[in-house]
Amino acid sequence: MESSNDSSQMRSRSKPVRIESRIPSSQVGNSPEQIAPNGRPLYVSSSSSSPVAPILEEIVNPTGDDKEPKRTVLANMRLTSSIGLVIFVELFVIGITVPAIGQLFTLHAILGYMLIPPLIFKMFSTGFRFFKYYTKDPKYKAAGPPHTLLRIAAPFLVLATTLLFVSGVALMVVGPYSQSAVSWKQIHQVSFVLWFGLTALHVVSYIPRASYQFFGDMGLRSFGSLKFSSLAVRGKNARLTVMAIAVGSGLLLALALYTTIAPWTKLFGAGLGVGH
Repeated sequence: MESSNDSSQMRSRSKPVRIESRIPSSQVGNSPEQIAPNGRPLYVSSSSSSPVAPILEEIVNPTGDDKEPKRTVLANMRLTSSIGLVIFVELFVIGITVPAIGQLFTLHAILGYMLIPPLIFKMFSTGFRFFKYYTKDPKYKAAGPPHTLLRIAAPFLVLATTLLFVSGVALMVVGPYSQSAVSWKQIHQVSFVLWFGLTALHVVSYIPRASYQFFGDMGLRSFGSLKFSSLAVRGKNARLTVMAIAVGSGLLLALALYTTIAPWTKLFGAGLGVGH
């Protein structure tokens, strides 16, 4: 009997110890070998991701959005990405006009008007996900929120964007010779500085993921060394329709307010300042 008990104890001691750990999978195998108190190696299994938001990893590796649980909210993500890319292109061209605002003011103003509807559509799209997440919709709750830094920056970005475009439209409507134009110009300039910094953070964080999803949605799987999503997500035609409505609404708004541009082009042509 003693021999049997000794044999049983030896078999139980010879088994490796398995410990569930919260060590990120990316660190497993890269750290020194873990040793149990009995001197035997530990077999470590990862059960969760790092508590530090891996924002850089998502920027350079957007394929994570194709996997569960984020995969269940891809339709909303692709709509936001599509409109976001339209906004990015228009913002890029507007940025080119800023250093030569006197010569390119007409283009600057037209693109500014055209941006307003896409921005509203994008706010509704992101607001929808925000609403679903905080009302504890299972799919959106499982997909999780944006990273903490982006969540903190988001309200300030919305505020800066609102101030920038409201002040811009107000400037156009009151005209360059109004007494209030000076105040609106100051608001426009200050909000632009805040908006530019926050937008730069937003664009750097999301442009790779937006491109990955948008071009994948359009059926493009790769372009040179760039790879795009291979998932087919229901609602592609609806997303394209929303994009077309956003762009078309911007064109109509620019046409409706085109007459507000002329006084400003005359001002710049005469070399005068606001309020003169």
